[in-house]
Amino acid sequence: MSDSLSFFGDKAAMPTDEMLAAALAGGKIFWDGLIDYVAASCGNVAEVWKFYSKKAGWSLVVKSGARTILYLIPRDAFFKASFVLGERAVTAALAAGLPEEITALITEARPYAEGRSFMFDVKSEVDAAAAKKLVEIKNPCS
Repeated sequence: MSDSLSFFGDKAAMPTDEMLAAALAGGKIFWDGLIDYVAASCGNVAEVWKFYSKKAGWSLVVKSGARTILYLIPRDAFFKASFVLGERAVTAALAAGLPEEITALITEARPYAEGRSFMFDVKSEVDAAAAKKLVEIKNPCS
């Protein structure tokens, strides 16, 4: 594993599905399930690998049309889901019964013009369900 946030920190080596499956191991089922959920909700989904910096490494940007829904950051046997929520979505997320750790992350996230940015580990079905709920709250198809 590299020194970057992502499991994949080499700009010259964009992750392939085989590399991703090896890195995520059992966590790949949650990765695929989350992408499938966005696709089922909206249809028009694009997956774009981006390398932002050596420190960040490779992340998968999941988009619906021109709108970014979330970022997925591969780690060792799990991944991080990163969201940016506007204030209306923040209000809905805080009332949605999400796990306490996630509501704390949302509450503590600094508000910017583009929204509040936060990320959390997806290591279990509970984490994956919370990520799906956040996708639903973000309402990507409207």
